[in-house]
Amino acid sequence: MFQTKKCYLFVLFVSLCIVGTFLLLTWDTVIAGEEKVTAPVKTVIMKREPAGISPNSLKVKLGTTIVWFNSDPEPVTIKFIDKLGIACKAPVNFYSDLFGYYETGKIPQGGTASICFIYNGNYNYEVKRMVSQGKGEPTEQISSGKIIAEE
Repeated sequence: MFQTKKCYLFVLFVSLCIVGTFLLLTWDTVIAGEEKVTAPVKTVIMKREPAGISPNSLKVKLGTTIVWFNSDPEPVTIKFIDKLGIACKAPVNFYSDLFGYYETGKIPQGGTASICFIYNGNYNYEVKRMVSQGKGEPTEQISSGKIIAEE
């Protein structure tokens, strides 16, 4: 009796794994219908200038992936001041706290970070970098930007 019950549980477990794998592999098709929908990509350039970010404000459609590219010789970090909640794809070089606020670690020159927006809203963020001026201690420079996500 016990062996038969174990066998049934094992078959049920394997069946659930197969169905789960199938659903994960076909998730985009199930959500988007027959065709896969490709989201647009926009780029924000981080550079050492008075503004520091180009463009300062970016309006995008929901589902757009924003890629930040560091052209500055110094590493930078990005931190969202406003809560994003959940991103539609796995963020690259961003991590979230338990409350849905995203930030990055240090992004080196030539490095990128990206995230996709699925909720309407205005999302303010800061780009921080350490700038050395002469022989003194480096100072922190903060540039601000905004992503406006709409339908």
